[in-house]
Amino acid sequence: MVSQQSSRELIADRYASALYELSSDAKCIDEVSKDLLMLQEYIKQNDDFNLLIKSPLIASNEKLSILQKILSDHTANILTSKFIQVISHNKRINFLPVIISRYNAINAEKRGDVIADITSAEELSNQQRNEIKDQLRSILGEKLSLNFKINNKIIGGLIVKVGSKMIDSSLNSKINKLTIAMKGA
Repeated sequence: MVSQQSSRELIADRYASALYELSSDAKCIDEVSKDLLMLQEYIKQNDDFNLLIKSPLIASNEKLSILQKILSDHTANILTSKFIQVISHNKRINFLPVIISRYNAINAEKRGDVIADITSAEELSNQQRNEIKDQLRSILGEKLSLNFKINNKIIGGLIVKVGSKMIDSSLNSKINKLTIAMKGA
């Protein structure tokens, strides 16, 4: 599982880095970013579309035709369209969500933004999100982007990850630490 996850991230990083370099050379970083964010929203909002992207049973050319239709409807940048063709040809469309996330992270890093991933057991209210944002901004500065994720396996609490640093205040983590301490006693 760990090696599969790291190889997935490595592949996504290579494609995202290449796309970022190409979009930087073509001076269309913001346009490509906007196109990718639009695709990311489609993937997040539509479970069927998400399954289509990830399914190994659906041919890459069928996925490509659907993605091209979406991109043409939104008058996407030509570089975005060509990139989708490349990952389709290389049978990597199922990596698209991870590639998009990595591209956004590279873009934020180049702009000097700090990205924090916040994982909670359930959906946070707007007030809770704003309080977390205010607390982190006071520590990390104004150029802060937050990604909120939900993982019900943490039971409660939060996991905050900024770069390579992580603060795990989840109940699941505390239960595991207690279990380990009890075994040692």
